[in-house]
Amino acid sequence: MKEIMRMILSVIGGAVTFLVLFLLAGWNILISILLCVGVYFGLYLVLKPSRRLGGMDVESLPDGEEMEKMLAEAEKDLYEIRRASQSIFDRSVQRDAENLHKTGSRILAFLKENPERIRQARRFFLYYLDTAAKLLGRYRDFQNTGLHTEEIEEILERTKKALPMLNQAFEKQFTRLMEGELMDVEADIALLEKTLKMEGGK
Repeated sequence: MKEIMRMILSVIGGAVTFLVLFLLAGWNILISILLCVGVYFGLYLVLKPSRRLGGMDVESLPDGEEMEKMLAEAEKDLYEIRRASQSIFDRSVQRDAENLHKTGSRILAFLKENPERIRQARRFFLYYLDTAAKLLGRYRDFQNTGLHTEEIEEILERTKKALPMLNQAFEKQFTRLMEGELMDVEADIALLEKTLKMEGGK
């Protein structure tokens, strides 16, 4: 849709340029056409939507395209987790799924603001988030069969037990990603405590 709009605006700009130069200003038709084409391509380039991560242009970031792709895949996985959580009957499984979605969404928001940390989250994207989406999708599918065979009950139970472990993995990943911020806060608190002691000793 954006691409069509970009093309339409470029065509309008080129057409207006031609009409003004040829019909109103009386310029030579060939020069008017050349300038019209130039305006079209100029506008087409200027109107190119900029893809940004954390306030930086994706194309200027090392591996920017790959990072953007990982974030897009992560958003799909989060969507699948949310979708599955909304149709799971077991309340504790649903709660674990909702927690996975919340933590995953916070991690994603943090990484969008701090794209330099995306590489550190590769395992989270490619394994943990993907595994969570698959497990919950299958849990929902098995649940919806309405079957209560021993095999299906065992799979549902094992999935139920795996979700709290996944939640812990998500939280550990988030803590690891925020290590720099945590160290900054610890340093600020230590400095504040030191300053207060010094002022208290006066």
